[in-house]
Amino acid sequence: MNNRRHEQAAWWAGWVGHMPRVTSLLQERSWLSPWMLPKTANSILRAIGIVAFANSPLSGLFILAGMFVGNLNVGWACLLAGVIGVIFAKLLNQPEDLLGDGVVVFNGILVACISVAVFPSLSGHQVDVAFWGVLAVMLVVTAYIDKGLNALMAPSKLPALSIPFNIAAALLLLSLRGSAGMTGTHTPEEASISSEDSEGNGTLILSDGNGTLTELDGNVTEVDWLKVMEGSVLAAGQIYGVGTIDSSILVLLGFLVFSPLLTTFFLLGGIIGSVLGAVVSVAPYGEVYAGLWGYNAMLTAGGIVYFLHVTPSSTLAAVVGATLAALTQAASLHVFSAMTVPVLSYPFNVATLLILAISTVPNPPLLWVGNKTFPEHHIYLYLKHLGRKDSLGPTENQEIPLSISNK
Repeated sequence: MNNRRHEQAAWWAGWVGHMPRVTSLLQERSWLSPWMLPKTANSILRAIGIVAFANSPLSGLFILAGMFVGNLNVGWACLLAGVIGVIFAKLLNQPEDLLGDGVVVFNGILVACISVAVFPSLSGHQVDVAFWGVLAVMLVVTAYIDKGLNALMAPSKLPALSIPFNIAAALLLLSLRGSAGMTGTHTPEEASISSEDSEGNGTLILSDGNGTLTELDGNVTEVDWLKVMEGSVLAAGQIYGVGTIDSSILVLLGFLVFSPLLTTFFLLGGIIGSVLGAVVSVAPYGEVYAGLWGYNAMLTAGGIVYFLHVTPSSTLAAVVGATLAALTQAASLHVFSAMTVPVLSYPFNVATLLILAISTVPNPPLLWVGNKTFPEHHIYLYLKHLGRKDSLGPTENQEIPLSISNK
């Protein structure tokens, strides 16, 4: 009876979280076979989810649906980036496990989504054939940036996260602006928010596409905290450049089917970022209400509990990290706006890497997860490890490492 229960538990475990059954099934298949299409689809869908650490094809499917609901061009750009990313991951001999999990594809997806959603308003270009061609070239460049940067960071045992996306996206935007003869804070007339409100802030154009920002009353000085909370939800969609409430809910559902615990930390981070954004911003708080102050803090809080074992220390670190991400955004916003470049995910990368670096020191207060699956499973393994330590003597305990490598 116990064996039967164990087998049933193992079967269910293969289809939840990171869905290892799908991975094991596809890894055994050759790329030069009819399985090429399922393998490609799996890599692309996982890459979509792993932008926010949700390494699941089911999560990716929900998020992709959210993209198409929010902006059709963003959805198509995502698929284009996924295909190009898979092709060049193979050409660059990326490890099969990283390709299968979408780790070496997701930065290109971010470049594509944000470029289509944001850059035309800042550069004056239309999303036409020429734009798609330039984007395709940049996606190829992104694959090389990703490969090179991860090689440079390998000795530190820390992930490159979305730094390749930030580099590639900034290069693309500034090149597009240069080709249109734009420098500094100069923006095309169609990118203006209003005659009184436009200050060359590159992040303002990440609206929901339905006029939310343009309808804000410039005379309002009080914070609408209900809209701030709404902004913490919209932050989920803003990760992918789609800031509507329906697309954001679909994105959150994608997170939820991967890990309810991770989703909880995402929402916590989104609230922290949005509240701090309201504190350090000035009226009419359009960016806060649109979720633009929440997504970096959201990613930071979630990233910390994904890479580190969930303990009271890492929970506190997630709160501190989300706060640091919001403060980094506040401090760097003026620097980026001088070039009319959005902050992208720069605050997330700074805050998350600083917190994760603590886990690399001897006798760390924060414990790195060696084999990452999903937070609930990490907790199970951590508690199992503690139980095993309690059943062994002090000498034997020293021989059982909790984290073997920063994979």
